[in-house]
Amino acid sequence: MDKLSSILPPHHGGYLPLFILYDSVSAAIHTVVCYLSSPTASLRQFSGPNAPPPHPLLAHVYGVKNFYTSVIRLYAAYNITDPHLYDLAFWSFVGVLFLYITEVFVYKNARLQEASFPYVLAGSGVVWMVLQRDWYLSQ
Repeated sequence: MDKLSSILPPHHGGYLPLFILYDSVSAAIHTVVCYLSSPTASLRQFSGPNAPPPHPLLAHVYGVKNFYTSVIRLYAAYNITDPHLYDLAFWSFVGVLFLYITEVFVYKNARLQEASFPYVLAGSGVVWMVLQRDWYLSQ
């Protein structure tokens, strides 16, 4: 157990860094999926009525977005008391919410069913980070 705790980010009395780490790892895994699997599999969440056909270039662009999201959140998870990294992680969650809100309700490239998981994760991240900002940045 000590070995596991030595690789996890310092939590400063809370679980937000672990949540951000989980989300970072998820984004990194999806980056690999976007590059190694078929575009149909990696772009499954964009299957709304106006969605463009799955294409390798689109999957790779989405993979790059996931990569930089993963890196930002990884740095923030391990440096949760740094206000600049905290803000970058916060805005990365806001960006995901913006992406999926517009893709579902404006452009109709995604359906609510496929966007529900990103809504829950990104929405939880935004709310949690707003509520805990003063706690982590005062450490």
